Amino acid sequence: MNHLFFAILGILSGVVHAASPGGDRPNVLLVMTDDQGYGDAGFNGNPILKTPNLDALAASGVSFTDFLASPTCSPSRATLMTGRHEFRSGVTHTIEGRNVLRDGVPTMAEAFRKAGYRTGIFGKWHLGEPRPFHPLDRGFEHALLVGGGAVGQTPDFWGNTMFDPHLQENGGWKPYKGYMTDILADEALAWIRRDREPWFCYLALNAPHEPLQVGEEWAKPYLDAGLPPRLAKFYGMIANLDAQLGRLLAGLDSDGLARRTVVVFLGDNGTALGGDPQPGEFNAGLRGTKGSAYQGGARIPAVFSWPGHFPEDRRVSTLAGLCDVFPTLAALCGLDVRAFPEMDGRSLEPILLAGRQPEGWSDRALPVHVARWPANTPVDKLPFLNSSIRTQRHSLVNGSELYDLEADPGEERDIAALRPDVVDSLRKEYLGWWNGAKDGAMEPQPFVLGRPGTGPVELTCMDWSPGRTAREPLPVGLWEQETIAAWTSGKEMFQVDGGVGGWMVRVETPGTYMIELRRRPAGAAEPAPYLNGEAVLEVGGKTFRKAVPEGAEAVEFRVAMPAGEVFLEPLISGQRASGHPEGAYFCRIGPAGP
Repeated sequence: MNHLFFAILGILSGVVHAASPGGDRPNVLLVMTDDQGYGDAGFNGNPILKTPNLDALAASGVSFTDFLASPTCSPSRATLMTGRHEFRSGVTHTIEGRNVLRDGVPTMAEAFRKAGYRTGIFGKWHLGEPRPFHPLDRGFEHALLVGGGAVGQTPDFWGNTMFDPHLQENGGWKPYKGYMTDILADEALAWIRRDREPWFCYLALNAPHEPLQVGEEWAKPYLDAGLPPRLAKFYGMIANLDAQLGRLLAGLDSDGLARRTVVVFLGDNGTALGGDPQPGEFNAGLRGTKGSAYQGGARIPAVFSWPGHFPEDRRVSTLAGLCDVFPTLAALCGLDVRAFPEMDGRSLEPILLAGRQPEGWSDRALPVHVARWPANTPVDKLPFLNSSIRTQRHSLVNGSELYDLEADPGEERDIAALRPDVVDSLRKEYLGWWNGAKDGAMEPQPFVLGRPGTGPVELTCMDWSPGRTAREPLPVGLWEQETIAAWTSGKEMFQVDGGVGGWMVRVETPGTYMIELRRRPAGAAEPAPYLNGEAVLEVGGKTFRKAVPEGAEAVEFRVAMPAGEVFLEPLISGQRASGHPEGAYFCRIGPAGP
């Protein structure tokens, strides 16, 4: 077996090593923020940003100084939910349908639910929007979500902002009053209080990801300190989430739940703003930011707290990562994961209980591969591309740059020529991992049609794959509502061009389906009617045509679809300044009526 990763036999046996008082299993509050890197917290040395509640949480437990994530959102979340490197689950990007967690891969939430826990998610999922990839299909009983990867992306409620947002509660959109981070924290606490223990609450905050929207009172201290407006808002969003986390933890304490709850706090990738040479920016001396294979793209804040079980105020430098969270919680909570695929992570329980690395803890290598390669890149071009592989001491970047992180944590001095033995060893480790993971990475999950109980499927251009008939590269910004708004704002905006693309789907129940194409989603406050043209629908090599009259808000096709995988590529003429056909930015597919 490749020794790159480890599985712990105690995890696989499902034995609880750290029983809570009276033998009850602990509750779990798992908090993940979005784009908050290692240096974006006071307890990791940020000299300007104030995070008193995070600092107190770190002081109450064990924090890791060398904890790795993927450098982007969806891949990190796939690793967190499965304990396996994201490539093994088909997740390699945040768009293009490459962010969908492979069907049938079991998740942490499923393990908790099987063990009798209540399970709820509040915030950002970003591992597949339509069913059967929705959190309600992946082990969560309750789901309150922002759509897509951030507010204002195409799967989100049209026109959403962080203020007075619509959130998707168990599949249906619902309006809320207030600021989104506050709402998510409030709703999480209300859900915790609603019913019995034990519970697993995944609070996946979308802050401080763009759009940088926060109340003036939160940004003002940082503006007054002379920070640029973008950084002031970024820090203001973190200060706000810190305050909401403090309220949530205070609620647990007042309810007598604090000592019965494991609290885990994590970022999802390196900082989005901390690495540019702007006044006030702080990246803890790390090189690179979100999307980078250097340590600044992958190092995240990581805190584990369980009063009465984990020692207080311990900082641990042991190399660890998101792949370790699931096996760790499985050990602490007695989850039976014997039927799960072998995890790439190892349980951190011995470190957490001791507050330090125990004797005999072996070093290992952890890979980081930024998988935002262009669609259809040949697999032989991918090894080492925008990658790193870490041991406790060394990091090999892009297969050729070697850094001694003990002597050079900022990765400034390449010592590859001085240590060819280490370069050769880490290249072999990387290739051993890559050869075991590449097949999963190159096989994105198709969207599923016709599975009983899942209902109609709604797709957006955020998940387009490149078109096969109209061969154009996917346009930049296709995941943002503001981009689609610019493309579809009527004749006066006709000089703004759009784009084309399609979706790979797997039909599980053959039959006749209604396929509805739109420029903006149904119910949008400002619909975008079509101009005169013709709609052409390519379905698995077959062509269907329909005239599109001026002013139509939707085009519908009834299509007989056999079982199996087909590529759907809608093309509508007469809509783009270039004269090229336009794709369907929104598509709803469901069984056709009689």
